[in-house]
Amino acid sequence: MEFFVYSRPAVEMILPFDAPHVFISITTPNDPDPAKLPENEHTRGVLRLSFSDIDQEFRSPLGEDPDDTRVLFSSEHGRQVIDFIEERWEHIQVVIVHCDAGMSRSPAVAAALEKLFNQDDALYFKRYHPNMRVYRGILSAFYAKHPNV
Repeated sequence: MEFFVYSRPAVEMILPFDAPHVFISITTPNDPDPAKLPENEHTRGVLRLSFSDIDQEFRSPLGEDPDDTRVLFSSEHGRQVIDFIEERWEHIQVVIVHCDAGMSRSPAVAAALEKLFNQDDALYFKRYHPNMRVYRGILSAFYAKHPNV
């Protein structure tokens, strides 16, 4: 299984993959336009998630902001990622993950999946700055679903 990480502008410009693949498309909350992904007959699914690039709980010293559009990565997001990949695992060769900049959220998803399924996430911590809330959330979702692993 191969994992590829892209920024949104980069993923919208790549040529379609010629191997069975899936996309995990991460956008910022309230982004009105979904990414334009190069889907083709080899695409086995698209998981679209929307959450903010926040590593931990944010608490304003002034109280709640009624215009706050931040959405923290949740355990439900983690379950969605795990379920999406496990449902397609035997039918894909490539997982393509993107977020806006391709530096934090998407590398966190790819790192967690590499750790779980290929046992090596080191590349992502050398090349990127994975969002640790996302990374830990995906690992937690997997181990909650598979407690005896």
